[in-house]
Amino acid sequence: MTAPVLKIKVLAKPIVKGKMDVRFPARVQVVSPILLDNTGGVYTFSMDMNAIIATLGAVFQPIENIDQEITAGSAANVDVNSNTVRVNKSVGGNITLTLPPANTKISAVLIADWKGDAGTNNITIVPTGSEKIQGLSSWIIAADNGSVFLRPIPGKGYAL
Repeated sequence: MTAPVLKIKVLAKPIVKGKMDVRFPARVQVVSPILLDNTGGVYTFSMDMNAIIATLGAVFQPIENIDQEITAGSAANVDVNSNTVRVNKSVGGNITLTLPPANTKISAVLIADWKGDAGTNNITIVPTGSEKIQGLSSWIIAADNGSVFLRPIPGKGYAL
């Protein structure tokens, strides 16, 4: 690879103009979302917006009411972008919901007994790892049609 050449012209006026003649090496590689076209020896760099949107979509998703309905199983995970979790199991039975790490949770979440049988079929909510729910290792919804509103505290867990 040849060294870049920088030409500077100083004019009588207080203006400095510069021109850079950069020679690319024989092989230039890029990684998505950057695109490269070197047709005819002209290097054109561009951005793949679809790849950027796919990568950052979850991070920059508008805050809106994302509804998650849980209809089956004895265990389920609360999605990081859910604002409302409706436990509406088709077959009765206790269920354990695992919250995502608080530092990844997009917003607060309302967890509700949508079926109305939590008095018989408890809904146990557990945080990830060593996190707590207001100092507790779990929270149980044990009343029919009960609900709890949890706010994430990054690095600590959740507050009621």
